[in-house]
Amino acid sequence: MSAIEQAFARKSMQNRDSGPAEGSIRQRAQYDDDIAADRMAPRDSLMTPERTANSRPSNDGYFELPYDKLDAEGLVAAAGTRNQLSEEYRAIKRPILSAIDVAKFDGIRNSNIVMVTSCVSGEGKTFSAINLAISIAMERDRSVLLIDGDVTNPSAGERLGFRPKQRGLTDLLLNPNLRVEDVVCQSDIKNLKFLPAGSSTHHVTELLSSRAMGELVDNLSSSYKDRVIVFDTAPILLTSEASIIADLAGQIVFVVAAESTTQGMVSDALKMVNNHSRVGYVLNKTRKKQSNIYGYGYGYGYGHK
Repeated sequence: MSAIEQAFARKSMQNRDSGPAEGSIRQRAQYDDDIAADRMAPRDSLMTPERTANSRPSNDGYFELPYDKLDAEGLVAAAGTRNQLSEEYRAIKRPILSAIDVAKFDGIRNSNIVMVTSCVSGEGKTFSAINLAISIAMERDRSVLLIDGDVTNPSAGERLGFRPKQRGLTDLLLNPNLRVEDVVCQSDIKNLKFLPAGSSTHHVTELLSSRAMGELVDNLSSSYKDRVIVFDTAPILLTSEASIIADLAGQIVFVVAAESTTQGMVSDALKMVNNHSRVGYVLNKTRKKQSNIYGYGYGYGYGHK
């Protein structure tokens, strides 16, 4: 049994001991060629994302996604095409979006704040965060704000072609006169915006645990009811920053690398998020069964406390 399966089994055991959890979801997206193309999203949600008119460079507040670079790295195609990876992310996003919709009636706090993290570096968290954001942006009635919350190592911004120290999250927290719209960048996909990590700063942990950070997250969560905020954070076992954001997030997505992430690492990471009530697991870098080589297949499971 893999680390992710064992972690999910432990979550399921906790659920059984505390009574059945309503809405429990267990979905797996296999890396096989026989995936059912129509099993997830309705066709209305598979439209080609609308490009904004007159896209401008990032220093103007607008930016174009580096499509050639992202395509070379194997990220989800932003043209709405049906390929293996796009199908897998449709499977991954569906329970996340369902949880947001249920929370509207249950009054769950910040359910649309989705934190993406991993145990250590190299497991694919930024790859997963960008893919998830692009996939959700394909929805007809959703918008996405992708935040580079890995302040000390802003890899999402680097992947999207942003220059280092471009104004963003840290600047918002340090300057009370700065508005969110002053630093959020609109992509050439209508439903996708990006908030860079911001200028480098000392005492990052204290900054992210400040009252200003809590107020910012609450404002982002409540101001735009149709918006999903995807936080790409630091690996949770390497810094204390990710566990701080976990306390503010309504959902957590753990990216676990097949055959390299150990059961002990998963167990330690779960302790760092203070028994968060909604944690999802993405199994990354699984082997293709037929060719026995590594690919970007995903297993996905959600557990409730």
